[in-house]
Amino acid sequence: MNTLEIQNIKSHFSNVLNHYNNLKRKFVETSSELESLNIQLIELKNKINTLNMESSIIYFFEIKEILSSVEKNIFDLDGEIDNPNPPVEPEVILPTIQTVQLSINNKIASVISTGISDIQNRITQVTYILKTNVRNVIEQKTTTSLTETVSFNTVLTPGDYIVEAIFSYRGAQSLEQIIKMSNVVTLEEEEIIPPPPGDKVATLKFTSTQSWDNGFSGSLELISHTNEDFGGNWEISFDSPATGLSQWQINASKSGNRIAITSGSDWSGAKHFNLGPKGSFTIDGINGTGAPFNKNIASNATLNNKPVTLIINGENVDGGTNPEPPQPPVDPETPVVNFPERLPINGAIDVETIYLNGDKTQLLGTVSIPNSNIHNEYAIYVNGFKSLIKPVEMTRRASMVNVSLPVNSLPLLTGNNTIQLAFAGTSSTAVTYYQTNTVNIEKQPVAGSKKTLVGYWSSWGGNGPTSYIDLEATPAEYDTIVVSFIEAPDHLTPVFDPEASKQVTKAQFKEKVARMKAKGHNVIIAIGGQNGVFHIKSESDKQIFKNGVINIIEEYGFNGFDIDLEGQSAQNGTTYVVDAIKEIIEYFRAKDPNFIYSMAPEVAYLISTGFGTLYIDLIKKTKHLITTIHPQYYNAPGTGVYPFDGSGVVIDCKNQARFIPEFTEALIKGHDGPAWGGEYAQLFPIGPIPQEILAIGLPSGVGAAGTGAINDMNVFVEAWRELQRKGYDVKGFMTWSIDWDAYHNWQFKNAVAPLIK
Repeated sequence: MNTLEIQNIKSHFSNVLNHYNNLKRKFVETSSELESLNIQLIELKNKINTLNMESSIIYFFEIKEILSSVEKNIFDLDGEIDNPNPPVEPEVILPTIQTVQLSINNKIASVISTGISDIQNRITQVTYILKTNVRNVIEQKTTTSLTETVSFNTVLTPGDYIVEAIFSYRGAQSLEQIIKMSNVVTLEEEEIIPPPPGDKVATLKFTSTQSWDNGFSGSLELISHTNEDFGGNWEISFDSPATGLSQWQINASKSGNRIAITSGSDWSGAKHFNLGPKGSFTIDGINGTGAPFNKNIASNATLNNKPVTLIINGENVDGGTNPEPPQPPVDPETPVVNFPERLPINGAIDVETIYLNGDKTQLLGTVSIPNSNIHNEYAIYVNGFKSLIKPVEMTRRASMVNVSLPVNSLPLLTGNNTIQLAFAGTSSTAVTYYQTNTVNIEKQPVAGSKKTLVGYWSSWGGNGPTSYIDLEATPAEYDTIVVSFIEAPDHLTPVFDPEASKQVTKAQFKEKVARMKAKGHNVIIAIGGQNGVFHIKSESDKQIFKNGVINIIEEYGFNGFDIDLEGQSAQNGTTYVVDAIKEIIEYFRAKDPNFIYSMAPEVAYLISTGFGTLYIDLIKKTKHLITTIHPQYYNAPGTGVYPFDGSGVVIDCKNQARFIPEFTEALIKGHDGPAWGGEYAQLFPIGPIPQEILAIGLPSGVGAAGTGAINDMNVFVEAWRELQRKGYDVKGFMTWSIDWDAYHNWQFKNAVAPLIK
């Protein structure tokens, strides 16, 4: 997100507000419709005022979605005034887009949309916004040709890139948008291998910035490896299929198939691009004609008739007219051992038995590896996914590995678990993988496990039009109350302030927590939310974060901890924040085995690494500790799943009737549905989520979320029944939020509580 995007949405809001004020003047008296719109505009203005560079992309999309909805309501109402009996419009068939595919070639990005279905020809244009993976805008292109490949002009530097595609289409009354994100593409750092000492006099790097059928643009970098001072008296020559080169600061000529470049002179006669001892210079803006740019654009390069090393777009090519001197043999490096994220390991060799001891508390074995050089670590796969890496412990025999693992140290899930180990042996040229037999281990469900209804409770005094709810006024059906939020004004130190609402003191709030727990409620504390962004960058930061959270939980007597962090909370990697959360849970579980550990990840964080790996890494490392995971089945425009019927049309949260059962099944299976009847479209990087810890997170009603919020609770009820018909029995429901449910006369609680109680 950048300042331009924020300014655009604020300008859009100003236009909508002006239209509303014009509409208001048409009425003699303010009607209930206008009162409702006024409430929405106030709420939207508050959200826009909090929008800044650190806001999440999901929050940005939420505001855009609300803004579009309000704009449509104003246009609809305006139309009713001007034309009380408008003509009946045909039903709008929404366009769909299967994929937005980003690719990078020669440091230039291009994008194309595929699988576009627009039966009524409603799409007017598509705008592609090229961004870094942290959402900094690089370049924007708009086209009306929906299926053409669009190329950007910017020469990219190493890093991760993504494209946001905005499809504009004609809705029933106004122009609407569909936003879809592309795949993430990583442009790797160039690995330049310096020439050996005493070899060629220089290196010439030829890099293209743009290429077409009969020409190209590029740059030349010349790096001297000698102590000679060439000054401005140098000549670069090379063979090329190009008919010519031009650049205002050089002289370029061609004789036969050979191009020669020398320094040009300015008005005073001074030479450009002097080359000193072991110096270098770069000539940008080289334009070539007569050939496209590829690795054959130059060969046999020389500097003052002496061979140079030639590197084209990062790749070493033919470096000179003289043959290469013979090189001494180089021992190849030992190849890297890389245990895959899931089984099977192709080509692995089966080795001897591992087994459980008599009382099933230890996983034991003595594994014989027929390799002289055994890698110093092995991998433990639980239910087919790599879960732990352990150091190898050798027996007295050099090829025998001792296995002794306490069962309670394994990240087991409730029910049947499969355990398999993988080892590796290395030689100077190859890695050979060895996998053991599979052992089945049954984990019994936790005593007292039951269905749950989770509600988030805001400590600051309501959201938009909603009002403050006294903690003790929470209905009995909400067995788990998630107090929101622990935040961090300095992005590091955890802070929780129940007095922010000016409705209760800290002492009174502690008493209320104690009384609600005495009534049988779980009262837990959530960390994160819109303003709770943490930057944990070091071991000392981790300790501040960890100790601060522990102190808050102990001070107020919460009996659980909920994770609602945005992806930005892993700004400098996930290691420290993930380890801190794991250590917090282990600290409290040592005191109370029933201490609750839950999380509310957004949809995008679970199915794609393009939105950061915070939840992916957290779930992989702590899945065996989770009490409840209740993903947000909302605020996910442009992010969805393939249905399991093989139709290949992505479903997102705008269609809750289908999205709830499809996304739930995808989470339980650990993969997306088959696309177009083929293989699974995407294997979820989090792996399968056991249904006994999975709850469905939904908005309490319209206004509670930008997308996915509805007032027809029958949709939620039927989605639950559809899951039961499929044979799934998930843990329950979560909602944002208790105050929104109260605002809608407890419609959410009244609809879903009878299903699970």
